Amino acid sequence: MRRRTKVLIATTAAVLVLASLAGGSLVFMQSVSDGIHLATAAAPTEVPTAVATPLDEEAAAKLASDKAAKGLTAGAVLTTDQAKAIGHYWQGNLLPYKMADGTQVLVARDQPLPESVKADAGKQVLAAAQKDAAANDYGNGDVEQAVKTLSSATGRPVVVVAHVQLALAPAMDTIGWAWVSTALGGGKQFPDSASAVAATQAAKPGATIIVSP
Repeated sequence: MRRRTKVLIATTAAVLVLASLAGGSLVFMQSVSDGIHLATAAAPTEVPTAVATPLDEEAAAKLASDKAAKGLTAGAVLTTDQAKAIGHYWQGNLLPYKMADGTQVLVARDQPLPESVKADAGKQVLAAAQKDAAANDYGNGDVEQAVKTLSSATGRPVVVVAHVQLALAPAMDTIGWAWVSTALGGGKQFPDSASAVAATQAAKPGATIIVSP
């Protein structure tokens, strides 16, 4: 900065001398001097472009989700665009549930599951139980995975009452089919779904129960 200032002073002085020798006016000299200072002024600082923050993105996703779900209630069939917008804001209360046929249905974390969703989820559990039986998996690993998937898809922990193949109580020395509830441990088995559901409701009041056909 000091070196630049010296150059300006020297240049201005030279202009003054030349103007004096040439008989120029003080007004002319002042204009030239001002022009030199303006030309050497620092360039304006660029304003950085605003960068979207995660908070901005979340707010935008919430706005899009609210707009897509406006006027809809749990159980409503969604368009592809509505399902995409609602599903993108996964932090919200609403979720799109994908049925076996590809249809997307609106579910709310704080509301009971629509009957159509329960029926579809029950079929998924049945398919998982049949897959385990075909693979001679008496631990029913596919049913266990189905429970985790449904809990994620519906936005809540679910209890599944399913007809599965396993070692039958009390001797546990033969393999057969029995009704079980994922809410009840200890290898409890039931002869029908109704008794399994009743025992589950007594143990877990208010639980979301999905029953396989």
